Amino acid sequence: MDSRSVKTAADARALVEARGLSHVKIGVVDLDGVIRGKYLARDKFFNALEAGFNFCDVIFGWDSQDQLYDKSTFTGWHTAFPDAAARIDPTSCRDVPMEGDMLFFLGEFEGTAAELCPRRLLRRIVDRQITAEEAVKAYHDALRTLGIRPLRELRADMQLTGTMMRYR
Repeated sequence: MDSRSVKTAADARALVEARGLSHVKIGVVDLDGVIRGKYLARDKFFNALEAGFNFCDVIFGWDSQDQLYDKSTFTGWHTAFPDAAARIDPTSCRDVPMEGDMLFFLGEFEGTAAELCPRRLLRRIVDRQITAEEAVKAYHDALRTLGIRPLRELRADMQLTGTMMRYR
């Protein structure tokens, strides 16, 4: 089976078994769009496919340079950077060409962290639950919740979004 043909947890499990992998790579997306990842042992991966996994929520408390945000209210020293629940999206399976037969899967957050998960926000746009403009507002609201000052004001981001959406 080709990695891009994986549609279900059963497909993912079958491909890992067929390749004889001892571990796989998984990743989640932080607020800056950077994929933060780790390796999971085969058995832990199989369990995560069914029951989900945990990932430290510090990724919602630091920037792309791994510098902690000063005024984050969602996570920080005051919360001890706990783990957040996430699930693996089997359809995100891809080969990692530089690592032999290695496979990579994207995860997305659940629970309270889902509100901050960029992948969840994009899914809502694709599923036409919200418009791109509403997503920009939600992103700014998420940053405000974290106590983070955005690089651009909401008005500038809305203008940029409107310009970009004309090219659809």
